[in-house]
Amino acid sequence: MGTQKTRGAEILLEILRSEGTRYIFGNPGTTELPLIDALIVNPDFRYIWGLQEATVVSMADGYSQASGKPAFVNLHTSGGLGHGMGAIMNAKIARVPMVITAGQQDLRHILADPLLAADLVQIAAPAAKWCFEPNSLDDLPLILRRAFHSSVTPPRGPVFLSLPMNILDEVGSPRVLPPSRIELSSVGVGVKELAAGLLKFDRFRTVILAGNDIAELGLGKAAARVAQLLGAPVYGASWPSVNNYPSIDPFWRGSLPTTAKGISEILGRYDCLLALGGKSLISIVYTMRDPIPESIEFYHISEDANDLGYNDAPKLGIFGKVRATLEALADELELKVSSAAVKQNVEIAQKEKEAIWRTLMDQADAAVDDGDKIAPIVAAREVLRPLPDGFLLVDEALCANPFTQPMHRSSGGRQYFHNRGGGLGWGMPAAVGVSLARDHAPVLCLIGDGSAMYSPQALWSAVHENVPVIYVVFNNLEYGILKNFMVNQPQYNSNQHGFLAMDLCQPTVDFPSLAKSMGVEATVVSSYKEISGAVEAAIKAGKPHLIEIPVKGIGGR
Repeated sequence: MGTQKTRGAEILLEILRSEGTRYIFGNPGTTELPLIDALIVNPDFRYIWGLQEATVVSMADGYSQASGKPAFVNLHTSGGLGHGMGAIMNAKIARVPMVITAGQQDLRHILADPLLAADLVQIAAPAAKWCFEPNSLDDLPLILRRAFHSSVTPPRGPVFLSLPMNILDEVGSPRVLPPSRIELSSVGVGVKELAAGLLKFDRFRTVILAGNDIAELGLGKAAARVAQLLGAPVYGASWPSVNNYPSIDPFWRGSLPTTAKGISEILGRYDCLLALGGKSLISIVYTMRDPIPESIEFYHISEDANDLGYNDAPKLGIFGKVRATLEALADELELKVSSAAVKQNVEIAQKEKEAIWRTLMDQADAAVDDGDKIAPIVAAREVLRPLPDGFLLVDEALCANPFTQPMHRSSGGRQYFHNRGGGLGWGMPAAVGVSLARDHAPVLCLIGDGSAMYSPQALWSAVHENVPVIYVVFNNLEYGILKNFMVNQPQYNSNQHGFLAMDLCQPTVDFPSLAKSMGVEATVVSSYKEISGAVEAAIKAGKPHLIEIPVKGIGGR
């Protein structure tokens, strides 16, 4: 820039442009007006408008996970940051790279406690990797570069910057550093030792965990080579954010359970575990069991050295790029494993996978009836039936999630997205971000009636951005996951006296009218036989659509 003087907001956009940022996700207020004003004359950026800050952050979350790039978010000072905190916490847990900013009041009268002024850095600190507020325009270029770098450095996650109005309005000529290319060391040390350790075990006695927090696209092909060579079934994280392995592959066996006891029972069937990525064995409800059995020999590859030995003790932990390390491992294994053995491994795995699929379909067939409410397993099957392999799916329908995960046919890359953070309201806006990241591709968003009420504003944003998202609301008129937990606790009063604050029926929510109020066409199905046709028609229309499916709740109600 030399000595040419430029407004802070223009410097901000210059750096975003050099970082490859295309979209700015936001909801404007007074403290954000310098940025909004600059965007008016910089049409190469698209401002993705959310009507509430949790929706804004979740749209950016979906975009980042689907694109593999850090998203840029702009919130409205303390109130907007507060609204977005739950969604930011989701991103922290799922390790989603984002640069989150909020406008701060003009620092020249901050001591007078102007409206909505607060210590934004302290508010954001519990949910962000790194937080900062600049004191002058000279700080701005450096902290923006640092923010983007920090967000993508393992462990990835959201960072936060407070942006005072006066700094974005100030005119100056601070030094703007060029963007940097920083490469993580490709292949971790110890591949030969790892290969020798894995080859000690018979075929189908090793299990692979294609876990969470693996950012490299194309990982599935490398993992599939290793699975074929070892004859190793592949499981996903117990509470995933994305699919890191193609579900149509013969070795895929689905996600692990969400209790330590359930995880241990599955892993206990094997002699050796190869884990990829970190933070993958998540328990929702306490059970008195370690997830990794003492009897299993454990190996671990991660891009984040902090994951290695964090909650467990691998015999060998390798720090490096997971995909590159797996490719080197596969090369090493191919020196010792014949092509005939690989062919046999694939044939055995395919037969096992077909048997698992038949059992799942038999369960769905057994649940079919002509009542006015549809079993979740049947609804899930009929929703997914017309979808081609690899259709983008965002899943926050907890009542059907145990069925949609194994039924969705992903062909590779990131095609299935799930709310790893657990804070409700993520799915509807995340689907908007996923579609934007894939050039306005159609997305199916499965959502529970309870979850849908946390961020219905996403319907407006879907129409405003013209993204073809099909929202399928599984409506059981209740908080089914909470009821299910309570009925499985014999000491709880609910088993004799019913439930409190868990029935969404006084009044019921009119989802079609809610959708239509925001410009989204809606369909209500009355039979499972109508579901596939309704989904096909909505996809063909190529615009946002909501489909409501009445599903059975606890006890078949």
